[in-house]
Amino acid sequence: IRETSTYGHSQLKTGHPVRSAIHKQLNGRLVLRWVTTWESLLLYVLYPSFCFS
Repeated sequence: IRETSTYGHSQLKTGHPVRSAIHKQLNGRLVLRWVTTWESLLLYVLYPSFCFS
């Protein structure tokens, strides 16, 4: 019986240097998108309080 397992993108182990570089670039894009989204949300929340105070 063959076992299959699933794992998150952060646990991916690649031995090939090109694949590793591509994987790091994709992770970087995910982090950048996440940070940008949170900054936008904070701007929408905090901006009105500065304008109306």
